[in-house]
Amino acid sequence: MHLVTTIASLLLGGHLATATPVQDATTQLVNSTACSNVHIMIARGTTESYPGSLETLAELISANNEQTTYENIIYPATDETSTNSYHVGKKAFDKQLTQFVELCGNTKSKLVVLAYSQGVMVVADTLAGGGGDAILGNLTAPIDVDIGKHIDALVLYGDPRHAPYQPYDEGFNTSSVTGKYPRPKFQVEHLTKYYGHIIQDYCNVGDPVCASGDNITAHLVYPDIWDTTAASWVQEALDRA
Repeated sequence: MHLVTTIASLLLGGHLATATPVQDATTQLVNSTACSNVHIMIARGTTESYPGSLETLAELISANNEQTTYENIIYPATDETSTNSYHVGKKAFDKQLTQFVELCGNTKSKLVVLAYSQGVMVVADTLAGGGGDAILGNLTAPIDVDIGKHIDALVLYGDPRHAPYQPYDEGFNTSSVTGKYPRPKFQVEHLTKYYGHIIQDYCNVGDPVCASGDNITAHLVYPDIWDTTAASWVQEALDRA
């Protein structure tokens, strides 16, 4: 048995995730901001090179949809406690999302956003409002919902601001624990009200980033455990859009 399968089995209590079958990733990703049938924005995690570990999920989505393009959210992805990476990232996602809406908002182009770890803070805090503690700084306002509503599917892996018991929570973390930087209640409510129907938030039991755990491996295996499930959910969301 492969190591990742063993880890996944342990994390999920011996029950591996299942999902509607999707095609194998055989289509090479096209990096472009041009309007296309499906456009993917990727917000990578801390210290990852572009496009990061979310590349495999993007490939699955691309393999199931002709004329799919992607772009990276351009930000440093350095330590959020000692650099301005988080703040730069929020501004970048705000700018890139707004540019997509201006360019493609009146076309048939569908938008998928994928985010991992610090990338989730960048994306979700742009939508819900950010800041609110000693590390992340002062509270910031959310992006205009008229911009955010153009997202058709949003996949989050290992959210440092994870809130338990939300309707979009996945990942078998059913306890009441929160992420490293719990999102204030009013921001959670905003995110759920306006975007809850297009979010899947995956948080593994024991993940020290999203679930206050002590198993760093749980934070590193999201693609191995969840990509197939997430790709199937994204496809369902795109088919509805």
